Parts: sequence; C-alpha cells; structure tokens
Amino acid sequence: MGLLFELETRLEQELPLRLQGTLQESLDQYRPQCRDCGLLMHRHHRYFRSIATRYGLLELQIPVFRCGDCRSMTSGAELLGDEERYRRYSKKLPTGP
Repeated sequence: MGLLFELETRLEQELPLRLQGTLQESLDQYRPQCRDCGLLMHRHHRYFRSIATRYGLLELQIPVFRCGDCRSMTSGAELLGDEERYRRYSKKLPTGP
C-alpha cells in the first residue's frame, strides 16, 4: 500500500475524534449573555446528545445555562445553528435518508 492510502486511512480515523474534541471544547468555553437582562449566564448542568455528521456520530455534552439574576435559561445547542439543532440534533440515532 502506498503512502497516500495510509495517510487517507489515518485521516479518516482521526477526523471524527478531532471534530468531536474541537466542538466539545467550543461548547465548554461558551458562556452566553442573558437575552432578558444582559448578564453573563452560569453553567447550570449538562446533558448528553448524539449528533450525526458526515464523519460519523459525535457524542457531546451540551451545557445548559441559567441567569443568576432573572433565572432564564438557555442551552449551548444554539452554537450548532438552526439546521443542526432542529434537523440533525437528536437523542436518537438518525433513521432513513
């Protein structure tokens, strides 16, 4: 087997792990401002979700935030964008096309 094949194979194996690590790091560093009062929100808890990507299934810990002042809450899932949040973001494995 040639060098190109070996490099492609290694990259195919590493890419999902790197993608998951980078995405989880972004979620961990995210700290939103409250939409109601403008204060920085605090991490309240996390929940686990699987996200289907073209590189495979990613297992992520999605943070949930609460405002210490007005008690409103939001999720780090908003970083995924509307399409991913509503179409690809799910507890369940994707089924069908």
